[in-house]
Amino acid sequence: MTPFRTLVALAALVLGLLAGPAAQAADWRDQGARSLVMTYRVAPADRLGFRAAVRTGTLPRLAKLKAAGELAGYHVLANRYVDAGGWDVMMILDFASPAALAHWRAVEDAAPAGLTPAALKLVGKVESAPSDEMFEKAAAAKAGDPRPVYLVVPYDYLVGVDDYLAYVKGYLVPQTDGWIEAGALASYGVYLPRYPAGRDWSALLVLAYRGDEGLARRDAVTKAVRGRLAASSPEWKAFADNKQTIRTEKQPVLADELLP
Repeated sequence: MTPFRTLVALAALVLGLLAGPAAQAADWRDQGARSLVMTYRVAPADRLGFRAAVRTGTLPRLAKLKAAGELAGYHVLANRYVDAGGWDVMMILDFASPAALAHWRAVEDAAPAGLTPAALKLVGKVESAPSDEMFEKAAAAKAGDPRPVYLVVPYDYLVGVDDYLAYVKGYLVPQTDGWIEAGALASYGVYLPRYPAGRDWSALLVLAYRGDEGLARRDAVTKAVRGRLAASSPEWKAFADNKQTIRTEKQPVLADELLP
């Protein structure tokens, strides 16, 4: 057994003993997905027109769904740069329940991909992934907080899904929690698509930095938090030493929230 699998097995055993029979019976796969991640690509000449169409047509629709209790929250992110390797707009919908996500098909019947006819004329490619937000955390909001700057990082994991989630919990979450404590990061979320076969990503990390200043501190804060964890946690260091065999990082996108 590899060192990574040994670590995961020990962690699962300890968590299972602490959780008890009732907790062990619960599994996120026993119910439907609660999130939907959609990406849109357009020609560079159509970027401004597409954003305008999303602002005037899609954002009001999402606001109504949230007011009606169908959506627990949503983000519509616009790629900061023209980049052939990345999407132009990403929409992350967190539904109030699996049943609420199932109701989205009524939206699709009237407005495919949640878009108006004007937006549909401009979009070249849409990808939709029913997903689950497996981990998330946000710092308490304060008056004067800067607008967040998003770094969206896709991954492909190379191990079983349960092993990957153990890695995220043991390696990634201690870091992202540390970035929040350091004041550089405002929030984060980790999403897994429910049907990953053939997709461009099998895990998605959504980082919301505290403005451009928080993003500028990314490298320094990452180095400091990793150094502290490596010195204080043998379990974390074991995950760090084996991460190249667990996942591959793909092209990130720097984005801003598309607002009305």
